[in-house]
Amino acid sequence: MYCFNYKYEYMKKLWIFGGSFCSGYYRGAGNRDWIAQLHADVTVFATTPQSPLSQYLMLTHAVEHHELPDFVIYDYPPCHRVQLPTGLTESELSMTNFWNWCDTTTGQPPECGCTPDTDLDRWGVRDLNWLDTDGETEVNEQFLIQCQRKLLNGELPDTLQHKHTIKALTMLLEHEIPHVWFSVHNEGVETFVEFMDSYLDIMTLNGTVPTQNYNSKTANHLSIQQNLMWSKYFNELII
Repeated sequence: MYCFNYKYEYMKKLWIFGGSFCSGYYRGAGNRDWIAQLHADVTVFATTPQSPLSQYLMLTHAVEHHELPDFVIYDYPPCHRVQLPTGLTESELSMTNFWNWCDTTTGQPPECGCTPDTDLDRWGVRDLNWLDTDGETEVNEQFLIQCQRKLLNGELPDTLQHKHTIKALTMLLEHEIPHVWFSVHNEGVETFVEFMDSYLDIMTLNGTVPTQNYNSKTANHLSIQQNLMWSKYFNELII
């Protein structure tokens, strides 16, 4: 039986934050997943979808409740996410009542072992593509209309969401945690010019491979070959 969470003293402690590219381990990718092939003591904080705020709150939770790692991989989320309406205040939003995480967490490695908060209502996010779906929704029609109107008026995607990624990268620097961060298709990197020393061009793995394609229908959107390339690159990076 394969164990995702390595516990050997000579292996570095690694945290991974991200969305679908980082959540394949619980969506059926199995041993072929790039994370499963990393030679490290891995803990993953990932959901699908993820927003800049939800991922920042995951990092905050990790820093506050767990021993700091040797290295962090931060796959920062795009800003084309909308937060579903809720009666919660901003101070009541956290990883443990983020419903995307609560519904997907299994409590098994490589997750952090924490459990959902049952004392607070849950909050969640949706990709903007969700506005075009005809399926059942958790919100009223008026909210959908408001989002569609904002999209047409150019108010969405909301680039102000990038402030949460800036806070996350600042936190990593303040805690002096070695890290890399990346964006698929290098989306919005011009917003974070002061953090470019730790930026990774994931599309070419910093020029080591040809530009990658993410059209596959695998659990983490990566082909078997791409999973191998990612694991090889990150193993060499963290070791």
